[in-house]
Parts: sequence; structure tokens; C-alpha cells
Amino acid sequence: MINFIFDLFTKLFVLGLKTTSFFHMSVFVSRIPFAFGNKLRYCFYKKTLNQVGDNVVFSYGTIFTHREISIGNNVRFGPYDTIGLVDFGDDIIIGQYVHFLSGKNQHNYDKRDVIISQQGGNIEKVMIGNDIWIGTGSIILANISKGNVVAAGSIVTKKFDEYSVVGGNPAKVIKYR
Repeated sequence: MINFIFDLFTKLFVLGLKTTSFFHMSVFVSRIPFAFGNKLRYCFYKKTLNQVGDNVVFSYGTIFTHREISIGNNVRFGPYDTIGLVDFGDDIIIGQYVHFLSGKNQHNYDKRDVIISQQGGNIEKVMIGNDIWIGTGSIILANISKGNVVAAGSIVTKKFDEYSVVGGNPAKVIKYR
């Protein structure tokens, strides 16, 4: 019976995509509380994203901006994460308020005679490897290699070697694990 209810709600939300954008529906489902909301988000994203593996947790307030996303197994999104155009591997822990941008060149601003909002930009897919831990409040603009740990509050602007522990603004290697 409970699976029927989740299937029904999921179908309604997927149907809702015919009248609104994926981003707006993602915002809506992000606000459904408790374990019911976690399960409903899992069902919704399983039907709408490219791929969603097993044992993926979409915590309250987590918002996706693109559908062209793949997520591996054993991934935990913390509360209030925002996800741009990003693919995720397996075995990833993500703290709360982590922001994944679609690369570091999303907005152009070089032309003075054109307002910034009209200058466009370059959207790039960011890749997050396997066995990753990303601390609270980090901002991710670049790929993250296998085994990396990102300290809380870090801004990752470039890719680091596998098994690096990075931190800071901009992030730099602190040590290796």
C-alpha cells in the first residue's frame, strides 16, 4: 500500500513537469518534510534524472537545477544542497549547504556595453569521483578526484590528485590520506 502511495505521488510530480520546469518541481519536492519527503524525493529523482543508484538520500531542501545528472550508489546529500550539472560516483557523503556549480565559467562579464545577465556563459558538467567526503558549506566548481576529502567551507576551483585532503579559499592540499 505504501509503495502505491509513493508511486501515485511520483507520477503526479512527474506529470507536473508538463506545466512547470524541472527546477521549480525540484524546489517543490525539496520542501516535503520527514522520511516521507526523503522517500518521495528518491522516487521522483529516480524517474527524472539520468540515473540514480541504490541507497541515495536526498535530504530536505536539496535542489537540482538540471535533469542530465547521474548519481551512483551510497550517496548522501545533506540538507539545503544545491546541485548544478554534476555527475556523482559511489560512496559519497555531502554536508549541508554545499553548492555544486556547473563549472566556474557560468557567467561572462567582460563586455561593458552589455549587462552581465545578457552575456551568457559556459555550462560544464562537473564530475565527483568515488569515496568522497565534502564538508558543510563548501562550493564546488571543479571535478573532485577519487578519495578526496573537502574541508568544510572550502571553495574547490581546480581538480586535485586522488586521495587529497583539501581546504580553504581557494582550496589547496592540506595532506594526503
